Amino acid sequence: MIRFLSFLLLLPALALAQPSNLPVQSQADYLIDRLEILHPGTSPLHSDLRGYWRQDAANLALKLDSANLPLSRRDREDLQYLANENNEWIPDTNRLFQRSKKPLLKVFYTTPANLYEVNTRYFKMRVNPMIHFQLGKEANNGELLFMNQRGLEIRGEVDRKAFFYTNLVESQVRFPGYVTEKIRDQVAIPGAGFYKDYTSSPFNIQNGYDFNVATAYVGFQVSRHIGLQLGHGQHFIGNGYRSLLLSDYANPAFFFKISTRVWRLHYQNLFLELSPVSQVEIPDGTLLPKKYAAIHYLSFKGSSRFTIGIFEAAVLHRSRQFEFQYLNPVIFYRTVEGMIGSPDNILLGLNTKYNILKNVQLYGQFMLDEFTFSEFFSDKGWWANKYGVQAGIKYLNVFGVEHLDLRAEYNSVQPYTYAHNEPYDSYTHYNQPLAHPLGANFREYIGILRYQPSRRCFLLAKVIHVDAGEGSKSENWGENPLLSYDTRIMDYGNKNGQGVPAAINTFGLDASWMLRHNLFLDLKFLLRHKNSRDNARDQDTRSLAIGLRMNMWPQQLDF
Repeated sequence: MIRFLSFLLLLPALALAQPSNLPVQSQADYLIDRLEILHPGTSPLHSDLRGYWRQDAANLALKLDSANLPLSRRDREDLQYLANENNEWIPDTNRLFQRSKKPLLKVFYTTPANLYEVNTRYFKMRVNPMIHFQLGKEANNGELLFMNQRGLEIRGEVDRKAFFYTNLVESQVRFPGYVTEKIRDQVAIPGAGFYKDYTSSPFNIQNGYDFNVATAYVGFQVSRHIGLQLGHGQHFIGNGYRSLLLSDYANPAFFFKISTRVWRLHYQNLFLELSPVSQVEIPDGTLLPKKYAAIHYLSFKGSSRFTIGIFEAAVLHRSRQFEFQYLNPVIFYRTVEGMIGSPDNILLGLNTKYNILKNVQLYGQFMLDEFTFSEFFSDKGWWANKYGVQAGIKYLNVFGVEHLDLRAEYNSVQPYTYAHNEPYDSYTHYNQPLAHPLGANFREYIGILRYQPSRRCFLLAKVIHVDAGEGSKSENWGENPLLSYDTRIMDYGNKNGQGVPAAINTFGLDASWMLRHNLFLDLKFLLRHKNSRDNARDQDTRSLAIGLRMNMWPQQLDF
C-alpha cells in the first residue's frame, strides 16, 4: 500500500494544481448549492460531491458576475462573498477581487477574508485564525454550556502544480446532556474522536471534554482531468442535509482520493484507513487496530438540471493489511468480494437530484446493504433486508421572498443496516457511523427554514422529528451498527423502529450577525424532547447560548 501511494504521488509533472476544498458546513458551501439550483449549468462541479473545490467556487462567481443575468443586489453580494473567500483564484484585475481599505499594520488583512496572504507568481498562501467561544445555560442543570476552541488554518499552492491544506483546532467543551450521553455511549466526540475529561473551576465545568481536531492533506493534478489527494479529513456524498452514503459525522480519517472529472462525469475513488474502536477504550500506548474502506462514486450530469450518482463501498479488516484487489479503480466490489471468499461488508447506493423549477430541487438517495430477493418484497420482516431511503426538496426564495429558503427531508434506515457479522467490518469509524448519526432503525423528518434579510444577518429555524427503536447491551434490535447482526433478536417480524420505541422532537433557532468576513456573533436556542417507552431514557433539553465565531463551521449536533 505504501509503495503504491508513493508511486502515485510521483506522477505529477506539468499540470495545474488541484485546489483545496471548502468546508462542508460552511456558508460558501450553502451559497454554491443555492446558485447551482437558481442558475443550472453555470459550473462544472457536481453538487453531490462535497466539499467543493475552491477554484470551482471562484469560477462560479466569475461566470455569474460576467453573465447577462438578472441578478439582484443580494445575489451580487453572495458572489462577492464567494470571491473574497476564494480570492487566490480571482484575477487581481477583476472587479470581484476586493482589497481592504485599511489593512492592519499594512500587512494583515490586505483583503477582507484572510489574516495573512502571500501572492507571488509561483507560490500562494492563506493563513487564518479559527476561533469559537460560546457560553450558555441548559435548563435544570447547574453547569454552564461552554465552548472554547482556538485554531489555525493554512492553505496554499506551489507552481500551480501542488497544493496543501492544514488546520488544527484545540477545544475544551461542555456539551448539552443528550450529546454527553452520546459521547459516553460511543466513547468518542462526534466529528473529533479521541478526548480527555475536562473540568474548569472558574466556569463550574465538571463534565467537559478536552480534544483536538486536525485536518491536513496535500494534492496534485496528474492530468487536466485527474487529481490526487492524500491526508486526513472528512467527506460527504449527497445533496441532503444528511447522507445515507457517506457523511462528515465521524472523526477525520486518513484517506487517499482520486478524482476524475471529464465530460459530464465526476468519478471519485476514495480509500480510507479507519479505526474500529475508540482510543479511549484501550490502554495508553496501545496501537489502535485498523480497518479499511474502499469507495467508488460515479456522478453523471444527464443535463444541467438532472444528476445521478452510483455508489459502492467495501469495508474490510485484515491483520494490518489492506486487500490490494480493492485498489482496482473500476471494478465492481461485489466481484472482488466473490473472488476472495465474500468476507467483507459491501454497500451499494444511488444518489439523484432534479431541478424541476427555476427555484425547486428534488433529491434523494437509496442505500442497499444486503437483501434476499425472495424476501425483499414480502411483508415478513426478514432481518437481512437492510436498506436506507432519503427523499428531499429544496424551495428557494419561498413565495418570492428573496433569500428565504426552505428544505424538507425524510430519512429512513432499516434495522441492522451498516452492521456486519464481524463488528470490525461495520460501516463505522472510531465507534461512529460513517453515514447517518443515528445509525439505523429509525425514521426522520426534517424541516429547515433559512432567511438572510441582509448581507450580515442570518436566521435559521429547524424542526426535526425522529421515530427510533433502541436496544440495550443485552438486546440487539438493529440500531447500533457496532453490534454483530448475528446477535439479532429474531429472523422474521423485524420492522423499522423496533425494540424500545422513542420519539425525539428537536426545535432550534439560530441567529447570527457577521461583524466582518467570517466573524459571527451567534445566538442559539434549542428545545429537544425525547419520549421513550422506557421512562428512564426520557430526555428534556432546553438551552440558550451566545457565542463569537471566526472561520469556524461547527458540526450540527441535532441527532
